Amino acid sequence: MNIQYKLYNSAFKHIDGTSLPVEDKLNLRVLKGEKFAFQIALTSEESILLSLGSHNHIGYKGLKKRVRIDLEKRENTDLKGYFLGYVLDDDSKTLITDPILKKEYLYNEAGKPTMIWVEGRVDKEYCGDNLNITINLLSQEGYDTEIKEQVINLDIAVVDKILPELKESDFHLDLWQHLSSWARMYEVEFWSDDHFKIIENYTAELASLGEKVITVVASDFSWEGQGCFQVEENCSNLFEHNIIGVKKDIKGKIQCDFTALERYLEICFKYGMKNEIDIFGLLASWQRTDFGNPLKDYDDYIRISFFSEESRTHGYIDNKKDLGEYIRQVFEFFNEKNLMDRVRVISDMPKNPESFKKWSKFLKDSAEMDLLIKTALHEDSFTDRLDGISDVSLSLPLLLKSKNILKDIEEKIKGKLTWYVCWFPDKLNHFISSPLMESRLTGWYSYYMGLNGFLRWDYALWTSKPFENVSYKYPRWKAGDMFFVYPGKDMKPIRSIRWENLRFGIQDQEIMKMAEKKIGRERIETLMMEVLGDKKDMKATEEFTVDMNYSVDYNKYMVIKDKLVEIIKRR
Repeated sequence: MNIQYKLYNSAFKHIDGTSLPVEDKLNLRVLKGEKFAFQIALTSEESILLSLGSHNHIGYKGLKKRVRIDLEKRENTDLKGYFLGYVLDDDSKTLITDPILKKEYLYNEAGKPTMIWVEGRVDKEYCGDNLNITINLLSQEGYDTEIKEQVINLDIAVVDKILPELKESDFHLDLWQHLSSWARMYEVEFWSDDHFKIIENYTAELASLGEKVITVVASDFSWEGQGCFQVEENCSNLFEHNIIGVKKDIKGKIQCDFTALERYLEICFKYGMKNEIDIFGLLASWQRTDFGNPLKDYDDYIRISFFSEESRTHGYIDNKKDLGEYIRQVFEFFNEKNLMDRVRVISDMPKNPESFKKWSKFLKDSAEMDLLIKTALHEDSFTDRLDGISDVSLSLPLLLKSKNILKDIEEKIKGKLTWYVCWFPDKLNHFISSPLMESRLTGWYSYYMGLNGFLRWDYALWTSKPFENVSYKYPRWKAGDMFFVYPGKDMKPIRSIRWENLRFGIQDQEIMKMAEKKIGRERIETLMMEVLGDKKDMKATEEFTVDMNYSVDYNKYMVIKDKLVEIIKRR
């Protein structure tokens, strides 16, 4: 069989129908404990069954030509291969690699490349300064014995330094969790055993990147379903429900059930997500007038559904008195659990500082305690009015507008200062169409700007058929804006190459911190300027756009990474 292969780095994206570029000269160099990846493009003159692993698979076409890709195992290494899938971009024509599939076999198409993602990690106990990876391409037809057609050999340099696990990192990764979306995708009952099985699977993967922030949706429809009720094309239900059960007893008194919340917190704590608990939906909630507000005497749009034991009907809290009582019970729960030092009441993109101040006061008065307030900001009217705010995340455009006052903002808030992107801007984002290096640059840019970490509104919020159509609300949103991982049939996430490159960037940031202890931050920033550009030249051009002159050349970043590794190696 005429099987051809080419090797590419982890930041390569293949667009279906395009010719493969010249293969990369892979120069992989890793610390012990550092995850790495590269890609293989396999092509054949005829359609054949490709399989990964040790099992001798057979396809529906029977015992016709087959090729098995066998990764030879090495002691103290974790090495595995996956086929990459393709998804349609917003133009409904362009297919781009993104999901890391769990399929063990598939038919390739004659003359077209099949992309394979190979990832691994060198164990902390590994002895030696080099790891040789051997990948055998074994062909078989009918009942014949396999024949070794090709051998792919790749050497990985191993540095005798240990990269700390990301769960130990102080990088503040803050990706929001949409639990209701997960239940709907798998068609399971909210807060059932099956739902919590799904929650645990997705929490485990999220925590593997060092996430330590818990999203608690404490009202109904906090983001008003992202306006999904206005969208007919690729119609998708994006509404989030309150994880706290609320009822009115026979006497009409508000009673809260925290059973589901307690179970969720236990899962998060189990995987190390326990540094921060963000409460959504109680402060400066989105105010879409066409979705309405049940409250008759309060102008913040807060929706709390309850079940009346007397009438056996569902309703919504419609007055400040009952809302205040609900708020009091919520924070009493966290106080009794000794968790208040971790709790933040978060407001997503508030617009009016005066209203924000008024609503914050009502919230604190109702809770009968002081509360830590966190905001994701895009309005520059807030940057000089941060009294009472403990943690801030700035949109990338607002960050660039505020780059000269970041130290002042840090001093005012005392807590975490991070940055975020969402449906805007086009630069440094994580869309299907974005250069894959931009996912990796999340960690680089966070370090370069001296920020505590990164926030994004998504981790796993899906359209109704995410493998068939990931485009939603285009052109305002771009494909991939809503999720980093896909829903697997096994109730577990299917990772994407965007997700893994985000991981690699956070690892890179840890290497920067290790090097900083040797030579100081200033010298590292000078190195980074070569690829990220001069900070003074970065600017917000319009409300949702930025002007930044950074490279997306993988090799240029690896040159700098190698320099940092050399610094770390010094005794």
